[in-house]
Amino acid sequence: MAKVIYINGDSLNNPTSASGVLGQALHQAMKVYFGGGKDVAIMDEADAIKTGFETGFEYIKSYVEAFIDYTATIPTKEKMQEKYAFTFHEYIKDIAFDFSKVDLLLVEKKMEHKVSVEGKILPIPLKGYADLVFRIRENKRVIIWDHKFTGKYSDEEAIDGGKLVQAAFMFLLVYSETGEKPYSIIFNECKNSKNKDGSKQTKPYEIVYEENPLIFELFYRLYGDITDALLGKQVYIPNFASMFDKEVSILAYIHRLDIEEEKARKFKEAKIDNITDFLKQKVQSTGAMKKYFETVNRKFISATTLNYKDMKIEDQIRMKLMQFGIAVDFEDKIVGHSVELYRFTPSVGLKMSKIEGYVKDIEQVVEMSGVRVLAPIPNSGMIGFEVPKKDRTFPALIPSKDNFEINIGVDVMGNNISMDIREAPHMLVAGSSGSGKSVFLHSIINQLKNLSNVELYLFDPKQVEFSRYANEVEKYLDDTKEISDALKNLVEDMEKRYTKIKKAGARSIVDMKNMPYKFIIIDEYADLVMRGQTERNIQLLAQKGRACGIHIIIATQRASTKIISGDTKVNFPSKVVFRMSKSIDSRIMLDEDGAEKLLGKGDMIFTTATDSTLKRLQGYNI
Repeated sequence: MAKVIYINGDSLNNPTSASGVLGQALHQAMKVYFGGGKDVAIMDEADAIKTGFETGFEYIKSYVEAFIDYTATIPTKEKMQEKYAFTFHEYIKDIAFDFSKVDLLLVEKKMEHKVSVEGKILPIPLKGYADLVFRIRENKRVIIWDHKFTGKYSDEEAIDGGKLVQAAFMFLLVYSETGEKPYSIIFNECKNSKNKDGSKQTKPYEIVYEENPLIFELFYRLYGDITDALLGKQVYIPNFASMFDKEVSILAYIHRLDIEEEKARKFKEAKIDNITDFLKQKVQSTGAMKKYFETVNRKFISATTLNYKDMKIEDQIRMKLMQFGIAVDFEDKIVGHSVELYRFTPSVGLKMSKIEGYVKDIEQVVEMSGVRVLAPIPNSGMIGFEVPKKDRTFPALIPSKDNFEINIGVDVMGNNISMDIREAPHMLVAGSSGSGKSVFLHSIINQLKNLSNVELYLFDPKQVEFSRYANEVEKYLDDTKEISDALKNLVEDMEKRYTKIKKAGARSIVDMKNMPYKFIIIDEYADLVMRGQTERNIQLLAQKGRACGIHIIIATQRASTKIISGDTKVNFPSKVVFRMSKSIDSRIMLDEDGAEKLLGKGDMIFTTATDSTLKRLQGYNI
């Protein structure tokens, strides 16, 4: 029990051990789970798990940091939350408590009784808490359960004197409280760190009272000695930790062999003259005590789990994160065309990188692939989860004005995202079949072809995608050799432009009134790369074209390093990435995973040279 220190009239509690706070939180959770919370109405198993878990989690979250004495195994509140989440769910799963087969009698009940033993009232009342007491309907046995949350299990080869005394203590209190005689007490030890052998985290130790009468002899001897000590008598009070760890030492204490007069009398009755032979007789006659050390083999029908199906998505996300010890508070939901953004405020000290590791767990509970984590949401202190909508909508392309502000797509907030295409200055577009890449290219072409002072070059190796614009643009080519020659001519034209700009004393095309902008859009860039000189000419245009008004947009289905080289990525800083086949393709394009989880049909990730933030947009329906 923590001491209280008074300073200047104020009382300050000594810090409670981290394991103590963890244990208190778990007991609070169990109280609610088993229906012992007065202010909580539990409706069903899933609700009991959810509400119980949240109660304990909130207990830790609100516990004052200054009053926690952290340790090497629990160095922070975040680590404590992790251990709490792990222990709670493992315990619920392991015990697989079947409420339909029992009658609950006591849940975290404080008891105080004067106890009568063989017609004699013990002078000091007994006080204590029962974690759980229930009656099995089938055989009417009353069972006492004690939840023990620990960093390591008890030694199965050593008798735990503390448990024996507690067993007798609880028997007397529960018998007095309920009027029903307990059959046994089960200590459920649940370890708060994962077992390396993959075994269950919870080990039950059962003491059947009728089979272990010595626990009462031990209790009465100890009770009598403590009573005498309080009355001022000079008596020996044993140290539980140092003495009650062997059967022999307990027997020696029970039979009062620490008192010379008693020892002499006992030896005379047994017709022996030494303590060794005396205790051998007693050990042989109390073999039933060894049953205490046998782990009860129990069959579990199935693991008890939370029923996420009846929860709102925000509760599903919050509860799943809490299972891993991560505390977040739900703020709001924003409904976009393709995804819904769930925004949460994280607890203090939460590492953003940690959140990203639980994407698959979130997808499992919301039953939807393609969840994207924003940790944090750009320009905010919140974290977000983009969850795909089952019923998507597709925005119509907004007509662009006669300037270079080109519409890209609509973000989850409903904002139309656009950019000055000249500032790209070059764009790389990638996406697998059916991802929306082609529709996006058409939206760009339709905006550019209507601008004045623009020459549009469409190179179409597949010969099917851009043919409809053949009569509307400066040049349309679908033959790979002709495309290669045209790119070479554009490099020559670029050099001529720089000569004109220099003669005019200008710095760039912005100062040249009669020089049109040239936009080159190439579909299936991979087909051209495989033909040699094409890539070199494209790189030359990308490196020098901006100042003289030449801009390139290249598109590809394949995102291998052979196609998208390091030079290409550097020279094409603006990227529009649609769904990719594999995570490695996403990393080649964006330097991180994510594009492989996009939904297709215009669901894209957009990033630019001036803003490296990965924005998730929905493309237009044209």
